[in-house]
Amino acid sequence: MSMADVLTQERRGGVALLTLNRPEQMNALSGELVAALGEALASCRADADVRVVVITGGGRAFCAGADLVEAATMTQDSTAFRELLMSWKAVFSAMDASPKPVIAAVNGLALAGGLELALSADFMVASSSARLGDVHANFGLVPGGGGSQRLTDAVGSRAARWLMFTGETLDAEQARSLGLVHEVFAAETFLDDVWAMATKIASRSATGLAFMKRMSSPRGVTDDGLDLEINAAAHLGVGPDAREGVAAFGEKRSPRFTSVVR
Repeated sequence: MSMADVLTQERRGGVALLTLNRPEQMNALSGELVAALGEALASCRADADVRVVVITGGGRAFCAGADLVEAATMTQDSTAFRELLMSWKAVFSAMDASPKPVIAAVNGLALAGGLELALSADFMVASSSARLGDVHANFGLVPGGGGSQRLTDAVGSRAARWLMFTGETLDAEQARSLGLVHEVFAAETFLDDVWAMATKIASRSATGLAFMKRMSSPRGVTDDGLDLEINAAAHLGVGPDAREGVAAFGEKRSPRFTSVVR
């Protein structure tokens, strides 16, 4: 499958819609998909006619996180795992660094790395049928795509810890009440409502929006913090708990974690 196949692009006026297009894999983040998203974001940033970027998912998921089939090949190699996460960091950070508004339109499931992708946007809107959660704890993993940093910035440290520790998923209204989602649209009209909202934003002053974005940039998300998270995720990602978590997922059973801390 080519990069053009895993990510589709549509333009209406000043709005570019990027759609993750691996519906059978719940739009899981393969290396190919992350690279395609990075290229598309760079193209949108360079194109003066693009004023707003929207990211959504094809099918019933926004993004279910990392491609666990691909990740399973790295559970013995922390260097490969770290390189994977560094590629995520480059693309997710480019969303924040872009002077143009980037909106996550969460149409369905947004889990683990999928939630981290959505958190990297300037804000997120959701379909009434969406469900969102960190869920790394369910697999013996920790966030590695900026989730611990951006989730804490979005909802505060205690709510972020609750979401990370429990691995719970939220429906769209619960996510809105927590401040994670900023608007919920009916599933039946979701994309139409997203286009209308993005078109309204695109009609604003491009320079004004760029300054607003820069002035309101999250203060709690730092490069050092993102690197600390990546190092932790790469270390734990090749540990026994992560191997057990991924194996249990593939075998459709509950994981049995054995690590201890003192």
